[in-house]
Amino acid sequence: MHGTKSEAEAIKAEIGELLARRLKMTLSDEKTHITHIDDGFVFLGFHIQRRSWGAGRRVVLTIPSKQALASVMHKIKKLTGRGMTSLSLEEVLRTVNPVLRGWAAYFRYGVSKKTFSYLGWYAWWRLIHWIRYKHPHLTWKQLRRRFYGADRITEGGIVLYNPAKMRVERYRFRGAQISTPYNIDEVNPDGARFRRTSHDDVAFVGQVSEYLA
Repeated sequence: MHGTKSEAEAIKAEIGELLARRLKMTLSDEKTHITHIDDGFVFLGFHIQRRSWGAGRRVVLTIPSKQALASVMHKIKKLTGRGMTSLSLEEVLRTVNPVLRGWAAYFRYGVSKKTFSYLGWYAWWRLIHWIRYKHPHLTWKQLRRRFYGADRITEGGIVLYNPAKMRVERYRFRGAQISTPYNIDEVNPDGARFRRTSHDDVAFVGQVSEYLA
């Protein structure tokens, strides 16, 4: 958090030399642009920024970026367009739900609740308009009676997934447990070996059934 921009640039140059010498890799200037954390920056879909919080405290927040949200909204829009009205509601739900569930599972480790709620609202309205296109004979009153409210857009036992139901877990520290090529054979101070993990590792992503059911 301390130091000047020139010092940060010097460290960046040292890291670039190390990567080139040991790993034959090159830093991307576009992806490693030096930005002060108070100004915020986007990394792996998250907007990371230090802000004032509470009684004068300053905390670093990770929030789904606007670009990431716009991207998933664009996918939902395509999947619920007028060109998809030849499909059944169940078929559309089977394509939309994995997109919503997967996006929420990825961004669950951050300040994401409000974003999840907004995305759920957007997806619900997209499905309402899709139903309107597919069944033009239905009046808005009929649509509201049949589909208005949580878990009301459903067919064939498939319910529109609401990202707001995803449990958010902030800032879980995992660095002492994840292996790298440099520590796979080492033993940490507590006597346990570093171990390899995967996206399906229940110890880190929680019970799969929580977001795949």
